[in-house]
Amino acid sequence: MNDDFSLWATIGILSVDLLIAVGAICALRYLQGLLAGVDTTTELAARDNYAFGISIAGGTLALALVLAGAVSGEASDGLLAEAWNVAAYAIVGIVLLKVGTVINDQVIFHQFSLKQQVHENNIAAGIVQAANLIALGLIINTATYWVESDSWLGTFSVILIFFAAQVVLLAVTWLRGRIYEKRHKGERLQIALEKGNSALAIRYMGHLLSAAFGVKAASGLLAYQSFGLTGLIFNWLFVALVITAVISGLAALARRAVLHNINVVEEVDEQQNIGVASIEATLFIAIGLIVSSLLG
Repeated sequence: MNDDFSLWATIGILSVDLLIAVGAICALRYLQGLLAGVDTTTELAARDNYAFGISIAGGTLALALVLAGAVSGEASDGLLAEAWNVAAYAIVGIVLLKVGTVINDQVIFHQFSLKQQVHENNIAAGIVQAANLIALGLIINTATYWVESDSWLGTFSVILIFFAAQVVLLAVTWLRGRIYEKRHKGERLQIALEKGNSALAIRYMGHLLSAAFGVKAASGLLAYQSFGLTGLIFNWLFVALVITAVISGLAALARRAVLHNINVVEEVDEQQNIGVASIEATLFIAIGLIVSSLLG
C-alpha cells in the first residue's frame, strides 16, 4: 500500500514539474514579444523577421536549461510545496534572463542597440542575443545544480553566481573585441556585427558558450557551502576565468589542426564565411563541453 502511495506521489510530483515547465516554455514566445514591445505573430509571419525568430529560439533553449535546473534534485514533501519551489525557481530564472539581456544590451554591447537591430532583422544581432540567452541559461542551470538548496539562501546564492558570471561573459566579449581591433587596425567588433556580419556572430557564439561551460567546470572543482559564501563566489569566479582561458587555448590548437591551411580571419572577418565560422564555433563549444564534463 505504501509503495503504491509512493508511486502515485512521485507521478504527481513529476506531472506538476512537467506542467509548470511546459507552460513556461509555451508562454515564452508571448513573454519575449511583450518584453520587446512587439507582436510576435507580426514579427515572425508578416515581417518574416528571422533575427527575432533566432532570438526566440535561443530564449526557449535558455528557459529549458533554467527549468531543467529547477526540477532537478530531490522532490519536496507534497505537491503544493514542489509546485511552489519549481515555480519560484522558474520565475527567478526568467527574471535573471531578462536582467542578463539588459546587461548584455546596455553594458556588454553598449556601442549599438541589439534590441533595435533584432527588430530591424539583423541576423547577426539575433545570433548574438540568442547566444547570450543560451549562455545565461547554462549558467543559471549550473548554479542551481551547484547550490542544491530550495531555501532563500540557495536562491540568493544562485543570484550571486549569476551576477559574478557576467564578469566572465564581459571578459570574453572584451577580449574578442580587442583581438578584432588588433587584426583590423582599430575597427570595432560591435560595429561589424551592427553591419550584419553573421559569420562573426556565429564565431562569437562559440566563444561565449565555451565560457559558459568554463563556468560549469568551475562548479565541479569547488564544493558549495552556505558559510563564507562571498569568498567562495570570488574563488569560483577566479577558477572560472582560468578554466575559460584554458578552454580557449585548447580550442585554438584544435582550430589550427582542423582548419589547417585556411585563413580563418580572412574567411570569417572579410568574406563572412558562415561555414568556417560554424566549424570554429563548434570546436570551442566542443572543447568547453569536454572540459566541463571532465571537471564537473
